[in-house]
Amino acid sequence: MGGDALIDEAAALYALRPEEFTAARNGRGRDLRDDDRELADAVLALRRPAPAAWLVNQLVRHRGDELDELLGLGEELRAAQAELDAPAMARLAKQRRALVAALARDAGTLAEELDAPVRQPVLDEVAQTLNAGMVDASAAGAVRSGRLVRGLEAVGLEVDLDGAVAGGPGGGVPTRSARPKASRRSGGSADDGAAEREREERSRREREEREREAEAAEARAAEASEALDALERELEALTDRIAADTARREELDAELREVEDRLGEHGRDSRRLGRERDRAARVAESARDEAAAAREALG
Repeated sequence: MGGDALIDEAAALYALRPEEFTAARNGRGRDLRDDDRELADAVLALRRPAPAAWLVNQLVRHRGDELDELLGLGEELRAAQAELDAPAMARLAKQRRALVAALARDAGTLAEELDAPVRQPVLDEVAQTLNAGMVDASAAGAVRSGRLVRGLEAVGLEVDLDGAVAGGPGGGVPTRSARPKASRRSGGSADDGAAEREREERSRREREEREREAEAAEARAAEASEALDALERELEALTDRIAADTARREELDAELREVEDRLGEHGRDSRRLGRERDRAARVAESARDEAAAAREALG
């Protein structure tokens, strides 16, 4: 298995959204099984990236110029520190804070554009990882790889990169925690070989167990997400019904006010007509009395 092959496989997988990663990785591992079992096992061993690591990986793919500008400033800052150039260090440190804050905010926008929004703690970890990439040249290479598995943190001027990059650093990016492999001595005992195979088998079983646990947790998270989506849809539908009923109530209130206005108008008309009727009745009665008196005078 070539290291470049694993790096290529990892690069393709770490471009995906986190919720797509596990299924895609497992499917790719199965596809590779017949042609390159070692590569297939290495692909299946790749870990799903943490949210902040995934987002930094997407900055590499979608905001490469801005990221290069920030990491280039880190090179200037490290040079100023090496020369003990205090004014330059102060100026560059101020620029670093501004650039990190701006790119972390842009990362939040990018996450929304990719339909995978994140919360502020994730953006805080993104900023922490970007700072680490500016502090240490090896960390800068890890950030640029686009294959981060976890966020980075600078402790002083040191950054622990052990297991931070999927598929290994690649591209000449050294890790501070890398240890030289012990050379194999010829003539090693069969017991040593058996012990090594036993350790490898135990490690494989532990990895598979952790993978099963991770996949079970991911399945529970997916179920919880689906349940949340269903509740949100139900709440949205209820909100729509409340809005419709509220609008209908307002329409009925308006109609009721119109009816009450008409009833008031009818009442006023009724009282006016009643008064006019009474006057007409008095006039008619007076006319009848005058007519009766005229007939009596004639008689």
